[in-house]
Amino acid sequence: MKENISPYSLMVELYREKYIQTLWNTDDLDKQENGWELKGGIWSPWFFNMRPVGSSPELFCKCCVAMADLISTHEVDMLVGVEMAGISLVGGIAVASYNNGIMRPVGYTRPLPEKVRTPFEAMRLLKSMDTDVAGYGQKDFVEARLYDGQKIAICDDMSMNLGSKIIARLIVLWMAKQKGISVECNKIFYILNRSGINRPAGLNFINEPEQGLYPASLEVNYLIEFDDYLPDLKPFMKKSEFEVISEFQKNPSYFQDETVQKGILQLANHSRQ
Repeated sequence: MKENISPYSLMVELYREKYIQTLWNTDDLDKQENGWELKGGIWSPWFFNMRPVGSSPELFCKCCVAMADLISTHEVDMLVGVEMAGISLVGGIAVASYNNGIMRPVGYTRPLPEKVRTPFEAMRLLKSMDTDVAGYGQKDFVEARLYDGQKIAICDDMSMNLGSKIIARLIVLWMAKQKGISVECNKIFYILNRSGINRPAGLNFINEPEQGLYPASLEVNYLIEFDDYLPDLKPFMKKSEFEVISEFQKNPSYFQDETVQKGILQLANHSRQ
């Protein structure tokens, strides 16, 4: 009988296996002292990192099976993982999908020749590569065989905002253009959602004025809404840990004050002793 893998069980296991890391449960001494800096320079008392999830094979398998089930109801010809965390995921999802009788090709994006932090930076870099004489245009930044008419979905571990997913989508569409083909890439799948605005932001992307970003209505799908399932972690967290993480989710701007951060770091350090 096929196991029913619920968002609750995944949320709990991701926390207990320390892929959901907090100032209270992390083994990283640097993070214990400083916390995390998210994209955009936002300080955070918690972080989600599935890059080493292969170290927990049962949990990795459960995540991939749950993702395969989520994707199975959608018309998707190929999954493209966002480097780095998305690379192992699409491989595992492909195997889980095969076990369900679905054979779906996968690929992944590679880093661009220059580091980009926003879709606009990626767009400008890719445009410069259209006529670049250094040979960048001859390099495949999507490791996959793209075909005309494919419906491609972007896959990753989590999202705070859709920036990295839009960059990956931009790379896929740029590569298709270089090959003289047309593909569709309007679906996004990932495991954990950090922000409740991502689904409406995806749908609203069709109103993006910059045509170089290929505006379209983007369908955002994920397994776990962090805010919805955070209360389920309360029995497993220290009292101060749950309270701080809950308040951070409601008002992250309050925690950008250095004095507040220092107090939280001291509180977490005291709780670990």
